[in-house]
Amino acid sequence: SKKEADLPKAWVKGMAITLYEGGGMNYESTNVYISADSCKYVKMEEGKDDIKRFVLSTKELGEVIEKLHTFNVEGIVTLPTEVVNDKETNRLCIMVKPQPDRCIETGASTSIKKGGEDFFGIWNYLMKLAIDKSK
Repeated sequence: SKKEADLPKAWVKGMAITLYEGGGMNYESTNVYISADSCKYVKMEEGKDDIKRFVLSTKELGEVIEKLHTFNVEGIVTLPTEVVNDKETNRLCIMVKPQPDRCIETGASTSIKKGGEDFFGIWNYLMKLAIDKSK
């Protein structure tokens, strides 16, 4: 299997982070996209997208990288589980082209075996950052 993206020590060209939260019982979802050029926070409710764009400074992008290391994202381990249909999905993907994407998720058919606190730590940090910046 291909090796997942290594976490760089600094924000590199072509790097991006995505967050997704959705599924479950409600017809709504949240998508966050973070890159050096542009970022967006998209809240979908009842089929309608509310898109807010924002930009992170070089310093803020550096802080994001630091947090990925603080929360030991590379050490988080997920495993497939029996499907729980109404469980919401939380997914974090880190893309450092041309390496394969590193995606971590917990949801209907996946759970976190190791590093759950770290996953929700980085998840909540990034989601709060996106919400604060897109106000």
